[in-house]
Amino acid sequence: MPRSTIKRVVAVLAASTALSPFLVSMPTAAAQENIRWEECPPQVDIASAQCGSIDVPMHYSDPSLGDISVGFVKVPAQGEKHGTIFGNSGGPGGDAYSFFGSQSMNWPEAMYQNYDLVAVQPRGMVGSTPVNCDNIAPGYDFLSLLTREGAFVKESCEIGTPGYTSSLTTDNTANDWERVRQALGDDKISIFGLSYGTYLGSVYATRYPQHTDKVVLDSAMAPSLAWNGIMASQEQGYKNSLNDFFTWVAENNDTYGLGTTPLAVYQNWSNKIVAETGTNPTVAPPPAQVGDVPPAFAWAGQAGADMMTATNPTSVQLQGLATQLLNPGSNQSLSPLLNVTRAYIPQPSTWPMLAGAISGQTPIPDVTDTGDDPYVIESINASVNMQRMVMCNENTVAPDPVAMARMAWTSMVTGDVFDIYSVKFSSGQACSGITPTSGRQPTDGSQLAVQPLLLQGTSDPQTPYWTHNELADAMNAHVVTVNGPGHGQSIGGTNQAINDIVVDYLRTGHTDATWVEGNTPTPITAG
Repeated sequence: MPRSTIKRVVAVLAASTALSPFLVSMPTAAAQENIRWEECPPQVDIASAQCGSIDVPMHYSDPSLGDISVGFVKVPAQGEKHGTIFGNSGGPGGDAYSFFGSQSMNWPEAMYQNYDLVAVQPRGMVGSTPVNCDNIAPGYDFLSLLTREGAFVKESCEIGTPGYTSSLTTDNTANDWERVRQALGDDKISIFGLSYGTYLGSVYATRYPQHTDKVVLDSAMAPSLAWNGIMASQEQGYKNSLNDFFTWVAENNDTYGLGTTPLAVYQNWSNKIVAETGTNPTVAPPPAQVGDVPPAFAWAGQAGADMMTATNPTSVQLQGLATQLLNPGSNQSLSPLLNVTRAYIPQPSTWPMLAGAISGQTPIPDVTDTGDDPYVIESINASVNMQRMVMCNENTVAPDPVAMARMAWTSMVTGDVFDIYSVKFSSGQACSGITPTSGRQPTDGSQLAVQPLLLQGTSDPQTPYWTHNELADAMNAHVVTVNGPGHGQSIGGTNQAINDIVVDYLRTGHTDATWVEGNTPTPITAG
């Protein structure tokens, strides 16, 4: 697999009620003697980047159980150093090496010039000691897999990495950050957390306020929703973003020719999925407009459009069942376009590529194809299983019995990818059979010398706007609302207003901004 493909795939890999004891800092002069400096992995393409690893306890609560390795990437400041920023790209399971070590992230120039950028690869992932789930736990049949799926995953991982799975928690990862800080010899660090990284960064800042300077929280996670509630909150968020995408494509019909209304774009999108799989997507269509009413019923006007809006969700469900009966073996989840749609809609910067794929101007990317490169396969497997372990080890939200019926219907009948990921957790199936090992960690910004900055999008599908106040209040953060779609408002460095706010805050510890417009994607014509 080409190096560029490896970087792209791995970059996509982009959750105790008592405080743990403070760790004793090592003398700065001798700190870096504990670092093993290593060759950076393929996704790191910044020439000055340095990669290393240190040993940390597998379980801080009982260091006698042995050590693991934790890797990190450091991009030294190109000019006068004003501080060190530790970053986390979210997930849990987002790749740290790509977050600060890849040019594609395109952080503001001032960050590269004036700060050492450090990202710690979370325990359980390749680059740190990876969780090994290659062996299949014995004793499971079809029924037990349905009712104890979480236990099956955990027991499989325990065969390859015994004693390790219960250590995959935010609690331990925050302490890993502290050990890396000590090893690098920085007295204080600033924090740049994205998505789940807002929680992890806040836990670190709460636990180690004396070693924390500035804190940037982008797209805040609500800790009380971890983790069944987080997944439940995303279901409608993704569907709203899908409709935002269809609206944007309709507004750019001159470029893509897919229709002048969101519903017309939806229908063209659906037709392509039918052509791929023999059945249609069952996610509810966007609201109809007067222009969507068939000419024979144009006299009905808005009332006709409202009637279509009310009946269309049931109509696509019935159509899906009928086409599956007519085409045995067909399933919408097999559609490359449907899968890439769900993967792309959280980031408006990818909307032009998705619209081009629907219109036939560009090929449809296959987000499910990992190729045959062993590094990529191991990285993805470790990331997926590490994420499952963190979420199940920390889950505090009880399963929703009503969601279990939806889970069975979705997984066994419809294959709707806009439902399956959320109901797998909200129903309790994803973590069934696992007893959580770590509760919600305290988040409290009252001891910080500098007030944190929190960026939150109004139409964020993954950390919906209505959920951000919990972390903002706990950390006493200054909130900047970003008006528009998208998750991770700082990603890609394409919004200059956000860049300026972040840089101003990092330099001064303050910003007067409270509202900024998000990016609107620019349509792209093939060729």
